Amino acid sequence: MFKNNKRLKTLICIFCLQLIVILYISLSYELVALTGNAYKFNIEGYDPIDPLRGRYLAYIIDTETITSDLGSYTGKCYITIKQDKDGYAYLDKAYKEKPKEAGTDYISGQKYGDGYYETPFTKYFVNETIALKAEQLFRENSEKSYVMVKVKNGKSIVEGLYIGDKLIDNYFQ
Repeated sequence: MFKNNKRLKTLICIFCLQLIVILYISLSYELVALTGNAYKFNIEGYDPIDPLRGRYLAYIIDTETITSDLGSYTGKCYITIKQDKDGYAYLDKAYKEKPKEAGTDYISGQKYGDGYYETPFTKYFVNETIALKAEQLFRENSEKSYVMVKVKNGKSIVEGLYIGDKLIDNYFQ
């Protein structure tokens, strides 16, 4: 009887720990969505399919603006964000450590070799029913497209993909 009680307590502890981890991950991204700083990034894109999560518009953020003293370092890095005179954001400088300067927004990224960077926000998921129309609209208006990204403490969330000043989802309502 005592062994079964110990097993039950262990199972309950494991369940609670798993629940706490899931809640922490979800709440940390909700906090970014609610309190993060918003940045507008110019994009170029294409439209693939994720077999598990559905259709999404994938896009490219210009990483050629990133300067770095990291040489041929490969691994996790932190990339600061700046804004140009037109209000569009760009990726500025890559560091091995988190920037310590107060008020500096940055994202966590990945650096490969001598200058290829991968950013965490490269997809915008769309409803299956509008995916093909959204892809066509996106292709026809790529020069007027941008994404709004919320950033806080290295985490980022894509808030919306816009054509002109209108959310792409709103074109099909």
